[in-house]
Amino acid sequence: MKKFSTISICLLVFLLNGAVFAQKTAGEHVDDPVTTARVKMALLENSVSDAADINVETSKGIVQLAGFVNSESTKSTAGKIAAQTEGVKEVSNRLRVRTEKRSAGTALDDSILHAKVKLAIAESNATIALKVNVEIHESVVD
Repeated sequence: MKKFSTISICLLVFLLNGAVFAQKTAGEHVDDPVTTARVKMALLENSVSDAADINVETSKGIVQLAGFVNSESTKSTAGKIAAQTEGVKEVSNRLRVRTEKRSAGTALDDSILHAKVKLAIAESNATIALKVNVEIHESVVD
């Protein structure tokens, strides 16, 4: 009987610690990917010109838009569409407007820099590396 109560207490402590330190509820783990998918579909359905280049991430109903678009109008439209999408509580519009066309060399340099930054993050903390979104444009890391 004493062994059973010790196990029960350990299990209870473990569960309470998990609840205290959990960053998301079980519902949020399900809802956030659904919200992300809804926003991506809404961008595509509304023919946002750079929709394929827009990264959408959701955490606790807060949607973050990141990436590079060709105009201020596209950035604004994407933010409005995201805000009107079901499940979105707030939008963090971190889209950047491209200032000029990139050369093949700049694009290649950005790709190499992207790989180096992601590798450095993975080497320092592999768990977080999958959650970190790295955007690079003209050697600027965002």
